[in-house]
Amino acid sequence: MISTVSRKLRKPIIVWLLKSEVSKRDLANALGVSRQSPTDWTKEDPTNVTPENAVRIAEYANDTDLTMNIVYKFFGIFRPMDGDVYKRDLAASDDLQELEEEERDEAKKLARRVLCKEVRCLTSKDHNLLIKLAKEQAEVIFAGTQFLNALCEVENISIMDLFSMFMNDWQNAGYFGGDD
Repeated sequence: MISTVSRKLRKPIIVWLLKSEVSKRDLANALGVSRQSPTDWTKEDPTNVTPENAVRIAEYANDTDLTMNIVYKFFGIFRPMDGDVYKRDLAASDDLQELEEEERDEAKKLARRVLCKEVRCLTSKDHNLLIKLAKEQAEVIFAGTQFLNALCEVENISIMDLFSMFMNDWQNAGYFGGDD
């Protein structure tokens, strides 16, 4: 269920507008909102975007970074890597993913015995090792998602397009259930 609380999306919308070269007027027309709305969402002290408009923006834009920012703002998960430290091209994303996997594997080695214990028997030290492993696994997911995004960008598709293309295959393979 989508959050009922409106959120500020100023930076993600501005970045997408610049990248896509879509005008605020075109965005307003596509969403069926007033021409002032995109300006209000992107001004210095922006107004909030409703959950319904956020979904419509994501559907219209079909842009992985914007959609992931919307998911992050409304649900608190899977923010795209948008820092200025790491390169976001295909080769750098692949290397970063491998580095993060190595760090996760090291954390997993340290936590291996903990993973064999009953939860009720875990010590404070055990919990710290599991939190460290969870942190490293999250970083693998961030880097992996960035690598996937870079692959899709080379093919000029979004991750959402990729899911549309292969969801039936993934459902048949048992990764996902039906969409009922």
